Amino acid sequence: MNMHAGSRGCGRTHSTTCFVGPCLALAAVGVLVPPSLAQEATNTPAATQPATGSFYLRQKWQYIRYGEDPSPKVRDIDKFVSTTSLTYGLRRDLSLTVDLPLVYEVVDIAEDLTEREFGVNDIAVTLKYRPIQRDLNPVDSVRLAVLGGVELPSGDGDFSSHSVDPFVGGVFTAILGRHGINQALTYKFNTGGDAFGTRAGDGPADALRYDTAYLFRLAPEAYAADTLAATYLTFELNGLYETNGDNEILFGPGLLYEARTFALEAQAGFPIVQDVSKRPERDFVFTLGLRILF
Repeated sequence: MNMHAGSRGCGRTHSTTCFVGPCLALAAVGVLVPPSLAQEATNTPAATQPATGSFYLRQKWQYIRYGEDPSPKVRDIDKFVSTTSLTYGLRRDLSLTVDLPLVYEVVDIAEDLTEREFGVNDIAVTLKYRPIQRDLNPVDSVRLAVLGGVELPSGDGDFSSHSVDPFVGGVFTAILGRHGINQALTYKFNTGGDAFGTRAGDGPADALRYDTAYLFRLAPEAYAADTLAATYLTFELNGLYETNGDNEILFGPGLLYEARTFALEAQAGFPIVQDVSKRPERDFVFTLGLRILF
């Protein structure tokens, strides 16, 4: 009898109240976390897309501190990179992205000699297609995307590889409650490049990027109708293997703040594997980011 009485709690008399409350909370999740922003870490791609006809702007500012250069000129390098990425949703499962990186470089050649240069790195154009999406509930989702594109030479002196370099890859994303996982592999076929360039993966050797990200939602513990934003703790392993034998893995803890139409991010990167002889080692990377959906 008690079980039947409990069951009648969401019966005809109170059905509207019992139905509307959860639905409002679930609707808030959809408004709060647009597909193009949800649980994408700073330096690891995610299998997410903007809606058809929508734009997704992402701006990243990076400071990179390099170690000793293996080229004949022994030097210290500090690099500041501003990358503007614009993504357009062609379809629900297909998007086009253009990345434009601007670079300011400070090179210490000798104790009393410093060079400062500004230029444009190669421009990347990427198509991403998501053939698999399994939404387990209004919050949890498992997705798989494939991508392909090309890096086009900027023609800006030493900042450009002066070659057309195609790339292909795949991305897996799982969002499970307060946890998010992204795994990405990208292979770039380098058709040119300097033997002693400073940009990782931009030399004459082909480059395999392997990235893993884990995100934990610090707040809120659960979404509700009045939730306005979410905050995540992020951890990344960003690896780069080049066919000349160079291999490097950076560990990056960070924070991500996501609202309905924008997100803010910050991450620090530290090398945990460095077996590099054809380019300078990256001693430290710090990244700030802004994402806007419109």
